[in-house]
Amino acid sequence: MKIIVTDYLLSDLNEFGIPENNYIKISNFDFNNYNSPLFESDMYLFVYDDFLRITEEFKLNLDLYKNFIFQIKKSNLNKLSDVTQNIEIMYSIFKNEHINPWDLTSYIYNLNKIYNHKILQKFTSDENIFKNFLSYLTKELVRIKLLYNFDQSYVSNYLNEKIDFKYQDSILKKNKISEIEINKSLNLINKIENNLVFNSFDSAVAKRFLVAIKKVLET
Repeated sequence: MKIIVTDYLLSDLNEFGIPENNYIKISNFDFNNYNSPLFESDMYLFVYDDFLRITEEFKLNLDLYKNFIFQIKKSNLNKLSDVTQNIEIMYSIFKNEHINPWDLTSYIYNLNKIYNHKILQKFTSDENIFKNFLSYLTKELVRIKLLYNFDQSYVSNYLNEKIDFKYQDSILKKNKISEIEINKSLNLINKIENNLVFNSFDSAVAKRFLVAIKKVLET
């Protein structure tokens, strides 16, 4: 199952590199009347005309929806925090033009997504914005690294943060990315941070860093 976090409903999946012949668009009405097919299919079912409503019934039937692609508003994402099944979270570029760090990391971790030019410019054209992104990415990678050896309670206390959906997201990433790859990524961040100490900020260098770390982390 895939869930797209978006402020506005999407009518296609071009942004995520999913070709039209790989999914079928269905209405929310069709979803509510959905019955499990007799035979397995590799086709995704993309609910395009309404946001997902998180109910207890939905949570109980997650296995039934493994080939579905839903859309959800970020404000409702925490309602999935207690779900441990393998859900892939994808972030859309918000139409209000407010771009967040997780908009960029959604490209870093995804083999099938090519960097969006607007997002790339946002995080590589200004030194302070780029440094803030490095801090965000470092904390995310450290969280994943700690979860290899410690439980969520210990990690949340250590990092002084609340256990919410980012922990479910980190656990999913931990299951796809090796600790060696995490260490390589943290080493790359250390190198770029040292570069920023001894050299003036260079947008081209920032972009090369994002290309390099994507090659390490994409799954």
